[in-house]
Amino acid sequence: MTRGLFDALSISALSISAPMTQFLRHCLLTIIFVCFGLALAGCEARTAIHGQTVDDAELNQIEPGVTTRAGVIEILGRPSFEGAFDSGKIYYLNDFMVEPAAGRKRMTKRTLIVFVFDANNVVSDVEVRDETSGKIIANLDKKTPTPGDNFTIAEQLFSTLRRRPN
Repeated sequence: MTRGLFDALSISALSISAPMTQFLRHCLLTIIFVCFGLALAGCEARTAIHGQTVDDAELNQIEPGVTTRAGVIEILGRPSFEGAFDSGKIYYLNDFMVEPAAGRKRMTKRTLIVFVFDANNVVSDVEVRDETSGKIIANLDKKTPTPGDNFTIAEQLFSTLRRRPN
């Protein structure tokens, strides 16, 4: 009587004891669960924080009319950006972005803190803005349109064959 390939490789044909069979089964199940867990870990959304996070405790240390520009920078660090043309403003921007495993990155929270300074570089006003207080700007395609012709594939391939002036 001929035996098939699977019969020859079966555990019973290898004369392995029952406790060893249970151990191998346990190891195989453990490996399967670990691989399954690692596969699911790749499905977790990634969170990215851009900019500078300003705590309420740090913000409470800054008093309008008392704290200078150097004091603000000492407490909070270098600003995200400064106002143009000596506007007397510095900005601290903070974005929380979430990128799902199979999706587009989206902003979940945005905070903009604006410090306005008087002529003596003393804080005159502090404005805290979030994503609801700003203007909503339509997002264009990720591809920037370029001026000029939109060539087809054939035109791009044969563009070098055009007659050139001598």
